[in-house]
Amino acid sequence: MKIDDGFRIQKENPRKKLEELIVPTNRALITDVVNKGYMLASKASKDFPFISGQEGTTDFLSRMKSLAIKFYMKQYCDKGILPFKYKVKPNETKNHDYLLIYNDEGSFHLTINQCKNMNKPAVPAGYRIQENKNFQSYFDFDFNVYKTSDFNDDNLYLELDHGYQSEQPMFIGLGIPKNDKSWYSVIDLAKETPVLRRNFITKPADIKEIDVDTFKEFIRNKG
Repeated sequence: MKIDDGFRIQKENPRKKLEELIVPTNRALITDVVNKGYMLASKASKDFPFISGQEGTTDFLSRMKSLAIKFYMKQYCDKGILPFKYKVKPNETKNHDYLLIYNDEGSFHLTINQCKNMNKPAVPAGYRIQENKNFQSYFDFDFNVYKTSDFNDDNLYLELDHGYQSEQPMFIGLGIPKNDKSWYSVIDLAKETPVLRRNFITKPADIKEIDVDTFKEFIRNKG
């Protein structure tokens, strides 16, 4: 079969590719970001006693978790604890900003999402649909031929999905979404990280504890 210049075939093992893109040490550090975010959100929410027991409490706490994880992810990237960079981008209607994580090599870009479970990727949203060009990637996870993406040829879209309505994350899913209904591959970092820490002797990053007032200022500045 003749293959046009705009098409490539490269058979890949998606789990192996995911583990190569985000190495064990960085996967453990990402787990720290999410765990610290949940703890900070819980601590900060206690400073809003008027919220407790009121309608909208669940949505408020969910929003706080998302902001706290965004806060810590920026800290980890800015301090060089995680070797990644980030952009704050507006969604398609410009009523919400999202954090896009990427690396210098341009091999992946990642969004962070709060979900009910990790059985499938986050529900469709305009900005996630826009970022996910994996179906056009030259990585042939389905052993089919795909057109190269608008990104660099090997730039895959990843999701970091966490949840849900609990003081600690019940799951932290790092994966390569195929579409909004299935994964090419996904790892539950909440389960994997304790094993990594035993095998690789990784420790949580030594980062100064963030006080609630600093987090409040972050929220006031809209992250």
